[in-house]
Amino acid sequence: MYYCRVLEGTVRPGQLETAMQIAQERLEVIRKVSGFLFVQIMTSGDEFIAVSSWRNSQDLQAYAESDLARNLFKDLTPLCIAPPRARTHELRLMVENEEGFFSSDEGGEG
Repeated sequence: MYYCRVLEGTVRPGQLETAMQIAQERLEVIRKVSGFLFVQIMTSGDEFIAVSSWRNSQDLQAYAESDLARNLFKDLTPLCIAPPRARTHELRLMVENEEGFFSSDEGGEG
């Protein structure tokens, strides 16, 4: 069973690119954390949603309680209208096409 952490927020006008730059910089370290699988970041206007997927609940919990996660949250908060919200979810269903979501050169089976 996989687990996901959802981070949502609304940035102040003109701060989206700064928030994305912070996220991208931190992901260079986060991607090396035990159990991390991948992340997707979606935006619409000034709103963002980041969904990171984890191999198990223990790895996600360890990340969520780490200085790395706390510092990311701390650095994003001043850019946002209100503090971002983070929640954990159990991944219950995932379907991909026959080729797979990630190509083999991206680490997938497709």
